Amino acid sequence: MKRLLLLRHAKSSWDDSNLADFDRPLNPRGLATAPFMGELIARRELQPDEIVSSPAKRAMQTALLVKESAGIEASLRFDERIYGQARNRFFRSPPS
Repeated sequence: MKRLLLLRHAKSSWDDSNLADFDRPLNPRGLATAPFMGELIARRELQPDEIVSSPAKRAMQTALLVKESAGIEASLRFDERIYGQARNRFFRSPPS
């Protein structure tokens, strides 16, 4: 059975109000917790076949840190369609 893992980006920084939302990086808390999420994934022995992330800076940083700390060998792909999408628009429920 296939399994889908969803992970939101770690805590981002709002320190620079001149940055576009897309360019906001992780803050120190996010830089610490993203590797921790990777450790939890590794402990559960979850090995995804592929990682797909938004290309937004905070999402890219989170994906890279999680992948590295979990020891995930899967490819990492950035898909701009993910950025800014509401959950109900990106993941549609199958028809009844």
